[in-house]
Amino acid sequence: MDMREVVIVGAGWCGLIAAKTYLQSKSDANLLVIDSASTLGGTWCKERLYPHLVAEAHYGLFEFSDLEMLNDGQNVTKSGLISGDAVHQYLNNYATEFGLHKHLRLNTQVLACEKLIVATGLTSEPFVPDIPNNGFGGEVMHSKEMGKVETTKKIRNDNIQTVAVYGGSKSAFDAVNMLLQAGKSVEWIPSFRLNNSRFLAMFSPNLFSKDTVARWLHSTGPAWLTQPLVKGFWRVISFLLMGEARYDKSENTKALKPVMGLDSLLWSPATLGVMTHPDLWKDIHEGTRVRVRQNAIQSLEANGVRLDDGTHVDADMVIYSTGWKSLAANFLFSDRDRLAAGLPSPASYEPKMQQKWEILRRQGDAQVRQRLPLLSQSPLWESHHPRIEDDFHLYRSIIPASAEENDRSLAYVGFLRTTGAPIVYEAQALWAVAYLQGKLEVPSREKRERETAALNAWARRRYLCGRKVPFAMFDFLPYVDSLYHDLGVNPRRKGNPISEIFALYKPSDFRGVVKEWIESREQEAHGPREVKSWSYPIVLLMVITLGVIGSTFLRDVVV
Repeated sequence: MDMREVVIVGAGWCGLIAAKTYLQSKSDANLLVIDSASTLGGTWCKERLYPHLVAEAHYGLFEFSDLEMLNDGQNVTKSGLISGDAVHQYLNNYATEFGLHKHLRLNTQVLACEKLIVATGLTSEPFVPDIPNNGFGGEVMHSKEMGKVETTKKIRNDNIQTVAVYGGSKSAFDAVNMLLQAGKSVEWIPSFRLNNSRFLAMFSPNLFSKDTVARWLHSTGPAWLTQPLVKGFWRVISFLLMGEARYDKSENTKALKPVMGLDSLLWSPATLGVMTHPDLWKDIHEGTRVRVRQNAIQSLEANGVRLDDGTHVDADMVIYSTGWKSLAANFLFSDRDRLAAGLPSPASYEPKMQQKWEILRRQGDAQVRQRLPLLSQSPLWESHHPRIEDDFHLYRSIIPASAEENDRSLAYVGFLRTTGAPIVYEAQALWAVAYLQGKLEVPSREKRERETAALNAWARRRYLCGRKVPFAMFDFLPYVDSLYHDLGVNPRRKGNPISEIFALYKPSDFRGVVKEWIESREQEAHGPREVKSWSYPIVLLMVITLGVIGSTFLRDVVV
C-alpha cells in the first residue's frame, strides 16, 4: 500500500488550494491529491462542463490571491462573467504554477493515510428526489450529467422535443438555456418548497462580526429602531433586484417570482440561482419555448410528469436540477464513522451523546435569539424539526467539533456554502493546514462543541437554506475574519477605514497571507493579534439614514 503523510480528497478549488498551502508551509511533505474524476477541477472538471456554462462570478472575483486569471477576450462574457472552460483552464494553470500535478492522482480513492483533508465540498453527490415513476419511458438525469458527451447526443436527438427541468438553482437556468440553444421546448418546474463588501455583511445578523456598528445593529441597539433598519436595507436591495428581473411582465415570469417577496433576500429560502444568461429572459417572458410551472412534481408518468395539482405535463426527458446531498463525503466514511467525523449520518448517536447534542442545540438556539433578536422572527421555524444527527458538527466548519485533543488527523475545506468561495477556501485551507501541522491552538473539546452548536443554530435561523447545509451568503467576510484572527493574521487588507467598509473585497486583497502567517510563526508571534474594530460616527449615520429611507420607502409594499 502507498502510504502518504497527508491525502487530500478532491482536486477542485478546495483540494488545490489545500495542497498548495500545505506544501508552502512544509515543502517536503509527502502529499497526495486524489480525485475519482479523470481530470482535475472538481465541479469544474472537463467531464462536467457543458455548452454555454458560465460561473456565477465576475472576472477578478473567481481566482485565488496568488494567481490572476488571464482574460484573453474569449473567456469572459459581455456582462463580465467567466465561462466554464476558463474556470477549468485556470485550475489547470494553478496546478502548473505551483507544481501540483506531480502530487495529483486521478481515478483514485483513498484507503488509509496519516492525515486527511476532505476537500470535496458540498457539491459532489447529486440529490435526486424520491419521486414515483409510474411508467415514464424517457431519459431521467441529474444536471451533474449535462457535461457528458452522451448527454449532448441525447438532447440533440430529434425524438426529444420537450424536456421537463425540475429545480430553481443556477444549474436549472443553465439547463433551460442549454435546451433552448438545442432547439427544444422546456417545461420548467422551479419547485418552490452580492457583493463582497463589509458594508453588506454589516447588515447581516451573524455570530462572527466584532465591529461596533454591527453589534449595535443586531445586539445592543434598541430593537424598535435597529430591526426596521436591517429589514429596510434588505428590502431595498430585493426591490432593486426584483425590478431588474421584471417578474410582473408576463405570467411566465410571475411563476418565478420569489414567494417571500421583498424578504426573500434576507431569509434566503432557496440556494443561489444567479441568471448567468441574460438573453434567457426574453424567452421566459415570451413563454413560447419555455413554460414555467408553479407546482411541484408528484410523479413521473407515461409521456410526461404529473404535478401536485393534478396537471399532466408532456415531456420526453426529465432533468433534475435539485442540488446536492447533505451527506457530503458519503463515500469516505461508514454511517457510524460519519458521526465521529462531524458529518450528518442516517445512523443514530448513543443515547448519552444524543442527549448532550440536544442540550447544546437548545442552548445554542437560545444564545442566538438573545444575541441576535431579529432571528427570533425566522420564518417557518415551527415546522423545522431535524434530527440531531442531520447536523454538521464541524468547529469553524473545518474540523470535527468532538475530536480528541491529541488527534489532528482530519480537516475539511469547502464545507460551507457561500458567495465568496475563493476567499473562504483560501482562509479555510490555511486554518486546516495550521491545525493538522500542530501550529494552531484550538479551544477545548467542550468549548468547540458549544460554539459549533451555536453556529448551527445561527445558520438555521439566519438562512432557510442553512437548515440543510452550512450556509453563509452575506456573512463570509466576518467568518474569514474569525479564521485569520485565530491564525494571528490581520484580515483587514484595505488601506483606510472607508475602503475597509465599502470597497469590494477581491481574492487579490489577501495576496501573501500564507507568507505572513509563516513569518509570524518564525518571529514567534504566537496567538491571534488584536485587530481593531472600528466605530465611525459617519458610517453609523449613513447606516441609520439608509435604513430609515428604505423602511419608509417600502413600508407599504412589503409582500
